[in-house]
Amino acid sequence: MGKPALITLDGADGIRRILSGPGMGDRGVELATSPAGFYNTPTEAIYTEHAFERGSTYNGMRITSMQPVFSVNIFGSPGQSWEEADDEWSTALAINQDATLWYEGDSSRRRLTIRLMQEMQFTPVNDPRLGQYGKVTMTCIAPDPFWYETSEFDKWTSEIDTTNGTTAYGSVTVQNPTPYPTWVKWRLQAGPNPGTKWTLPDFSWGNKIHRRAVEDADRVIHMPELLGNEHVDIETDENSKRPQVVSPLDTQIYMRMEGKTFMYPIAPRTPPTEVPVAVTGAPAGVGLRVECPLPWPKPWGMRR
Repeated sequence: MGKPALITLDGADGIRRILSGPGMGDRGVELATSPAGFYNTPTEAIYTEHAFERGSTYNGMRITSMQPVFSVNIFGSPGQSWEEADDEWSTALAINQDATLWYEGDSSRRRLTIRLMQEMQFTPVNDPRLGQYGKVTMTCIAPDPFWYETSEFDKWTSEIDTTNGTTAYGSVTVQNPTPYPTWVKWRLQAGPNPGTKWTLPDFSWGNKIHRRAVEDADRVIHMPELLGNEHVDIETDENSKRPQVVSPLDTQIYMRMEGKTFMYPIAPRTPPTEVPVAVTGAPAGVGLRVECPLPWPKPWGMRR
């Protein structure tokens, strides 16, 4: 008989609860049977058909929000009555705040960010105080419908002074073992004086979405010159809710980008691959960091 998975919730109230597995019920709450809507990222095929077409034509795939529905059993104990345990659970999930559900199995630990879609449902047969037990059901939503593992990071630091007009060349390793595209994140460091200028990869990885898979196979982005100590964050994801490039010093850095944007995610099943970076106009010791998020459609498995 196998060992159970460890399922925990980092609640919207800041409290961590063990819902299933070793230590379950540490806060008087245990995951009930038959949770639904967690197993796979919801997808649906998009087909179109014209007036005289025989059949239809595949035009892509739509990824929708995950909508988990699950129940918990709430128990009273000598140190905490059922009413107190239930009251504490009522703050674990919220409509307007994130909570994080963690699943740890044999070979992975992944997280799903969820919120309540509606109020918690409780329909007791008898007064729960009599048996010190009650079952509460939650209908939730995961707007980002992926289970994320800890991101893969790499960094590179220039060992030479390039303020004299020379260029330092280096590389970082990116990867994507998941079955879905992933969009990298960059953190760029600037020198104490203005002039640091980075060149970053934005390879197509064979992606045909812009009909330039071949032309953009080696595409790079020449970043604008950075201000002194302007350490820039870049989130390349086209679905991000924030601007692609964010500066702590210049709220209009997008104007300095002159219309240039990052266009491509890393393709699914990409093994660890070195990609080139370069910097000029910076003293030795200036560097960058790249982050590869790992979005999985299930809480376990899918490695190939």
